[in-house]
Amino acid sequence: MKSSDAAPDTWHRLVAHMLRSYATPGTSLPPLPDAPTPTALYRAMIRLARPTASAS
Repeated sequence: MKSSDAAPDTWHRLVAHMLRSYATPGTSLPPLPDAPTPTALYRAMIRLARPTASAS
């Protein structure tokens, strides 16, 4: 399982935060996408912590 399988839509939220950081003050911004569930986030973090078969 890849991290993207555990929390597939998380990148939308990250991009939204990045776009907000560059927005002109006073600009009307769309709402942020929902945060990943705690379970999805946990699974993604566990996946990132596991060594891969190619890592030596």
